[in-house]
Amino acid sequence: MVLTAGLLTTGCSTGLTGSTTDVALPAIAATPTSPATGYDGLTGLPLSAYGTSEQDDVLLYRTNEALVARCMQGRGYTGYSSQKKTRTAAKTNAEREAIHPAGAWGYIGGATAKRIGFHVSVPITVSKSPTGQELKDYNVCWDKAAKQLPSLAGSRGWKLAQDLFGRSFEQVAADTRVGAARKRWAACMSRAGHPADDPEKLANGFLNAKKASTKEIATATADESCTRSSHLAAVYFAVLSGYQQQLISANTKVLRGYKKQVREQIDRAKRLLAASPMT
Repeated sequence: MVLTAGLLTTGCSTGLTGSTTDVALPAIAATPTSPATGYDGLTGLPLSAYGTSEQDDVLLYRTNEALVARCMQGRGYTGYSSQKKTRTAAKTNAEREAIHPAGAWGYIGGATAKRIGFHVSVPITVSKSPTGQELKDYNVCWDKAAKQLPSLAGSRGWKLAQDLFGRSFEQVAADTRVGAARKRWAACMSRAGHPADDPEKLANGFLNAKKASTKEIATATADESCTRSSHLAAVYFAVLSGYQQQLISANTKVLRGYKKQVREQIDRAKRLLAASPMT
């Protein structure tokens, strides 16, 4: 998926079409609407159409697991399929809220804030890792699976999509409309008894604890309320979408080619999974 944790921080790479300076301010609606969750806001961005979706990632994961399992069984590990890990796409608002952290835009859903504060994440199923000869065989099978379904990570289109995401975050961070919304958010947080200037720093300040404290939940709840009343998320995502549309228009050819590569990869994964079902 094009969205990664690293994309929640600002950054810029060279070699892209267009400049980060003297960029026209994209127009937004007078009263933009906030996304249902931060996750919905991120996946609904224009650049998110250039890459794999969450459902695509699940398919690719399942296909790789099936290919490895079939290979391991062929090498004598007849019970390997029972070791497979499961992965599914988020379906409910609560699950979608918990997929991505609050991020630089300071957005977190109310249900998540009241339940786990800023401690948002997706539980990762950890299985026992192979050792000895089994590990060697596993690595062989992993390499074979990678050759059957090569990753697009590192390709020209993949790099461009990642770089454009970074540039759009840099642009939106400097946008005066987002800056004004951040000031409204900060004023609201001060009135609520949780003074803060930066939504991301506020969230990160609690993450060393193993679980959310009463103070963290109260702060996260205030953050959610102030983000909503200040229209920070609404303005942020509207402005970010505008910058991304500009970047897409300036890099259409490569992005379209990458989109075609993704669809071809997903079609291949479907065929491979059908031929190598996980049993």
